[in-house]
Amino acid sequence: MKKVSLFIAAGALMLAALACGGPTPLPPTAPPPTDVPPTAVPPTKAPSSQQPSGTMELTLKNDSGITLCSVYISSTESDSWGDNWLDENEAIRSGGSRSFQVPEGAYDMRADDCDGNLVAYYMGVDLTGSMTWSLDPLQRAPVLVINNSSQEICYLYISQSDSETWGPDWMGEDTTIPAGSTRTFQVPLGTYDLRADDCDQNPLNIQSGINVDAEGITWTLEDVEEASLTLINQLDIPICYVLISPSGSAEWGNDWLGDETIPPGGSYTFRIPAGTYDLSARDCEGNSVSEDVYDQEITGEMTWTIAP
Repeated sequence: MKKVSLFIAAGALMLAALACGGPTPLPPTAPPPTDVPPTAVPPTKAPSSQQPSGTMELTLKNDSGITLCSVYISSTESDSWGDNWLDENEAIRSGGSRSFQVPEGAYDMRADDCDGNLVAYYMGVDLTGSMTWSLDPLQRAPVLVINNSSQEICYLYISQSDSETWGPDWMGEDTTIPAGSTRTFQVPLGTYDLRADDCDQNPLNIQSGINVDAEGITWTLEDVEEASLTLINQLDIPICYVLISPSGSAEWGNDWLGDETIPPGGSYTFRIPAGTYDLSARDCEGNSVSEDVYDQEITGEMTWTIAP
């Protein structure tokens, strides 16, 4: 399974019990953003005990209320989640725990339910000695994703709106939402940015500041015209962050460059659904390098040049 995760800053630590959201609450209203729910408890140190040289013991305590069927512990340097650390047909039921012997080092970790949906993840943690990763219970709501587009959804990102990263893909190994299909996710209550990509990682739909309340929501994807926006950097400094947010959203959302930058004299092309957007470009310190652009209609092929 490919480890798809879009970051703003290398080495950022992030632990969250996650879930998918949607732009259309049930009933269809648009409540304002609410506070993000408490995140899961990060791995904590246990009293020291004898471990084989160069290995550590990681204990996963599952109090999430959801049965876990897959656990991935992958080097932060790898672009793949690798193999499931649980044995075939093994599961960690809610209230149970499981210990793993792991070579010491820096890792990304994720836990999935038995349908391959993301339950919790933790990025960039240093595993040493003995540590415990606790998945605490969170109130969740059903989120129904309806793919009425002609494209297959291969990547789905549900990121808390105050996060600086999109986080990992929400769907498990070899799972997609084909055209005409649906899929339901159990999501902690909170406010999220949503992004669905095709199998080439081109965005099919992006929503910002979507509130997931106790009644759940429905996120319906329809076919839309695709547009491209090419940003040309004529400054003498690199551009490290580009924010592209649907106009009217209260949040800027996540960085679109991930771990890329646009060097002086360079350019970068974004492929996005045609629509009206607010745009912001920032240097590596997070400072705006030009005036933010609001209510910009983006259709066809467009160029955004930033010059002194």
